[in-house]
Amino acid sequence: MRKRYFILLLPLLLLALANTSYAWQGRMGGMGDPYGLVSDESDFLIHPAKIANGEGVRFYGNYRFTYTGVTDWDDRYDGYDLTGVLMYFQRTDVSGEELGHNALLGASFPLGPGRMGLFFAYAGMRGDYDGDAIYPGIGSLLEINNDLDGFALRLLYGLPIGGFKLGAETQFAYRQDKQGVNENDLTNAYLDEWWIPYPFPHKSRYWEALFKGSLEGKIGPLDLECTLRGGFDFGGTNKWGYELQVPPGTPVSGWDLKGDVQGWQIGGDLWLRYPLAANLILPVLVRVDYRTKTGDGDGPGWGGAASNYFDYQDKTQDLAITVGGGVDKEFGKETRIAAGIYYNYLQSEEVFSWNVMYSGGWYREDWTYPDSIEHRILLRMAGEHILSPVVTLRAGLNVFYGWVTGEIRYSGNDSTGSFDIEELSGHGSHWGIGVSLGGTVQVKSLVLEPFVSGGYQQFRLNADGVSFDNTGLYGLDNEKITRNEWFVSTGLSVLFDL
Repeated sequence: MRKRYFILLLPLLLLALANTSYAWQGRMGGMGDPYGLVSDESDFLIHPAKIANGEGVRFYGNYRFTYTGVTDWDDRYDGYDLTGVLMYFQRTDVSGEELGHNALLGASFPLGPGRMGLFFAYAGMRGDYDGDAIYPGIGSLLEINNDLDGFALRLLYGLPIGGFKLGAETQFAYRQDKQGVNENDLTNAYLDEWWIPYPFPHKSRYWEALFKGSLEGKIGPLDLECTLRGGFDFGGTNKWGYELQVPPGTPVSGWDLKGDVQGWQIGGDLWLRYPLAANLILPVLVRVDYRTKTGDGDGPGWGGAASNYFDYQDKTQDLAITVGGGVDKEFGKETRIAAGIYYNYLQSEEVFSWNVMYSGGWYREDWTYPDSIEHRILLRMAGEHILSPVVTLRAGLNVFYGWVTGEIRYSGNDSTGSFDIEELSGHGSHWGIGVSLGGTVQVKSLVLEPFVSGGYQQFRLNADGVSFDNTGLYGLDNEKITRNEWFVSTGLSVLFDL
């Protein structure tokens, strides 16, 4: 059976429709999270120096629930000989749902010459999908899971120095994720295996430390906000347990591999706001993020694989760059409209290596998936209107279109010197649209901000390639990856000012 991966989708989808970091402020949620376009109190969660602008003691709370319906997550693969005769095909049709939860609770208060913030955050997702796979002579049922949890403690501090404000943040987070694919062809069951185009199986737990340094101030009429950040993973464990059952429910062989998780990240935000005229501001945003993470493991087999020893490594690298700007215009004291256009550069690579040592030899497989680049144009629009001192209404729109190029490379070789190599490259598109609505109800020191949003996005990739082995070139390949999804998100922010 041909086992391959092509996971070009997931790193792109993690960046989502607007490539934003959700904050506690429902004002931003109601306008589609236009960070860097519209100035907001919640910006201090990105630039810690801005927390020095507050006064008194303030309590914040936010919760957001997101439902994502994955209507199609499909793969179409065809392999031909050099004369164009079909040698092999594989079809997978998968759908499912994702349930996302984001919550943040905290406070800001004066401390010494500056101001401090203390926040607890949770971000989690439960993804469950199922479908079927068809390839020559066999049909299978697939079950896929993708569970993520993250718990974070964030400490922020900012203080004024001269005409500027300096800030810093220390964040410690505990993160865990579980991914797996189960296949059942009625006579056999394969638990936590790998399969195109779905996640590699693993169970990871690790700690993450993140540090920020921040500066805010004015240079003439120009308002400047700059933050540098970096961090690393530590204290991690990584596991991969594979099991073959014949018939389903009767384990006959497998392995339990254990290792650790290592990684680091670095990035920064530069925001500029320049007043072009009265009540008209030109906001400019530059953002860069790079992250790499490696999970590995090794261990002996059991059952029918008891005489074998296995090890593997899964390494991911992601780079995201955002550059753009727009206009932020106030019409009187009641209405604000902002619009911006941005360019996103998204690069992602994942390399998986799997080895087995057996009596008298060894076998190794290497997968590179994805080696992908997306060039994306993103349009943001946001607006708000004050109906009364108690009620404000808001709306937002995000639209993006991306051009995707990507490669997948596979190689298998063993101790006898035989090898098999497959290389594909392709192009496709990734587009989406999202709309948001929200409002504010303020009663004395209590502010309530409900918001709701929804949208749709589509990913398409078409890749062609060749296969060759010790005898030379022997095959031509074509693969089509599709993922369509829609989402609905709703939440509530609470602010209480003592």
